[in-house]
Amino acid sequence: MKHYTRFTAAVFAAIACAGAGVLHADAVTRPDGSARGKAGPTVTTYATGLTTPRGLTFGPDGHLYVAEAGVGGGQKPADIRPGCPEIVNVFSPYTAGYSGRVIRVRANGTTEVVADGLPSATDATMTNFGPTDVAFIGDTLYVLIELGGCSHALPENLPAILRVNPDGSTTNVANLNAWLAANPPAFIKDTDPATSDFEPGGVFHSMHAAGRYLYVVETNRGMLLRVDPRTGAIEKLYDMSIDQAEHNPIVMTRRGNEFYVGTFGEDGGPAALALFDKGFTRYTLPFQSLNPLVGLTWSGNQLYGVEMFPYDNPWSTDSANLVTFDPRTGQRREVLTGFASYPGGLVRGPDGALYTSNQVVSFSPTGGDGSVLRIVP
Repeated sequence: MKHYTRFTAAVFAAIACAGAGVLHADAVTRPDGSARGKAGPTVTTYATGLTTPRGLTFGPDGHLYVAEAGVGGGQKPADIRPGCPEIVNVFSPYTAGYSGRVIRVRANGTTEVVADGLPSATDATMTNFGPTDVAFIGDTLYVLIELGGCSHALPENLPAILRVNPDGSTTNVANLNAWLAANPPAFIKDTDPATSDFEPGGVFHSMHAAGRYLYVVETNRGMLLRVDPRTGAIEKLYDMSIDQAEHNPIVMTRRGNEFYVGTFGEDGGPAALALFDKGFTRYTLPFQSLNPLVGLTWSGNQLYGVEMFPYDNPWSTDSANLVTFDPRTGQRREVLTGFASYPGGLVRGPDGALYTSNQVVSFSPTGGDGSVLRIVP
């Protein structure tokens, strides 16, 4: 089962850290250095200086909110609790801290910290996990914590949905870890720590708000959940491992009574864009999808997707695509190619532009090398 952002030493060596810490709006050039034509899509850098930016959303105040996974910390499992296991999979050991946060990007170009000191973990490849998505129900902001628990040096901070209070404090409204422990998936390929990337507490990667519910996508085991943050009730909508295979769902969006779920691709296989009905009784695969999808959003009658990299060139830099999917024919069309390195999340702004996180894993020990891109298709 893929862990979503897994990198090799070669990938680390290929990344150049930006290091900028202010907002600006510079046009993004193609990898060959040429500028995009005025008649085509435009990409500008909307925010810089972010640390592992992940999911993002616009709030009722019109400002952009971004989850930052942080850069972990120096805590080791045994330092916090002697009984915590050090090795649980091929990406162990983990270290952790409280460098995660949620920021707000104001319309005048300034950034503010909305919630700070959130749990953040780092695996043996230096990949970071923590706050991974944000969503609003009314005026209330929620943040999704991707993983945690004893084996990740966060015994008191499990995968969960947190409500962000007006004073910046947070309240746990849904214990996702406990629910997953009581509701295992239909299929688990491998649980041997020496060979598996299986996460004991799951990997809850993205969250979508619709009505009074939060819809959560768990990537490591293939679970789609619905959470009522008022009561903490968690309901399984669909287990994508029911066919005895891995699919790694990673992102969801909704239109009317239909839900669209993008996958990162099962081991050795391409990604897919699945279409579920309102009851999540089944899904179809009507779209011509191939590359790992990490962002989905509707703009008018157009369904947009962000692909992290090509299926045949995984973990390559400057290889992300912005694509559209025709809901009538299923046809995939490339709008932009090679416009970003390791994006994550996609949202339509009140100005009609699209926004995505760029460089969702920090390659600086102190962070600050991530950004948000603004796209006018």
